[in-house]
Amino acid sequence: MLIAFLIIIPLITFIFYIRSISKTLATIAEPYRTQSPGMAWLLLIPIFNVIWFFFLLKAIRDGFANMYQNGLTQKDIDTGYHYGIGMGCCWAASFLPQLVFIALIPMFVFSILHWNKLNSARRAIYKEQNHYN
Repeated sequence: MLIAFLIIIPLITFIFYIRSISKTLATIAEPYRTQSPGMAWLLLIPIFNVIWFFFLLKAIRDGFANMYQNGLTQKDIDTGYHYGIGMGCCWAASFLPQLVFIALIPMFVFSILHWNKLNSARRAIYKEQNHYN
C-alpha cells in the first residue's frame, strides 16, 4: 500500500501531466512550434527530465507568443510559464537532501497551478479556432 502511495500514484499523475504538456505543444500551430509534442515524453527520463522541463516551458511560451505576434490569437495567452519555473526550481531543489521535504509541497502546488494554466491555454486556442470557423 505504501509503495502505491509513494511511487505508483505519483507516476500515473506525472504521466497525465506530461500528456497535458504534449497536448499543449500540439495546439501550437506547426510553423510556430519549436518542439514537437512527442518531445514532452522525454520527461520520463530520470535526472534529464529536470533540465528538459525548462526547455519545454520555453517552447510552450514562445510558441504561444509567436502565434499572438502573427495574428493567430487575438490576445496573448498565459501558459503559466512562471508557475512552471517555480515548479522546476522546486523540482531541482528536491534533489538536495536538506531541501527535499521543503521543496515537495511548493512543487506540488506549482505543478497544479501550471497544469491548470496549460489547460486554460489550450481551451483558449480551441475557442478562438472555433470562433473563426
